[in-house]
Amino acid sequence: MRCAWLALALAPACITPSVVDSSGRQVEVKAEQLAWRPATAADLSGLFESVAIEGEAAAALWRAYYHFAADGTYTGAALVIGGANPEFQTLSGSWRLEGGLLDLGDGIPILVSAAEQLLRMESEGGVAMFRRAAVQ
Repeated sequence: MRCAWLALALAPACITPSVVDSSGRQVEVKAEQLAWRPATAADLSGLFESVAIEGEAAAALWRAYYHFAADGTYTGAALVIGGANPEFQTLSGSWRLEGGLLDLGDGIPILVSAAEQLLRMESEGGVAMFRRAAVQ
């Protein structure tokens, strides 16, 4: 009986070996180490998910998603902190990019930079960094 208890006590200490996929072993590059450049329309095409939100915007946003289509339309969703519970707010419309400034149809330009598979959007309310997401 004592052997059975000892075996049960030691069971959590025994972990089967596993191999981490190579993507999980990569060293994360810091945003300030990337070679940011003004975004082009080709950089915007596709689905993006936020990985960092800083500034005033961080007080209200947990997560944001954007899908930019090649035809100049977009849709987005943001998980907003407010009220009794967080809620998703959505928006859609047309986008226009000129000289690294993105207009989402409201006439307020957002500075957009690109590096590798990342976008950085800067406005008076803060900075958000997005990574290209795979559509599954």
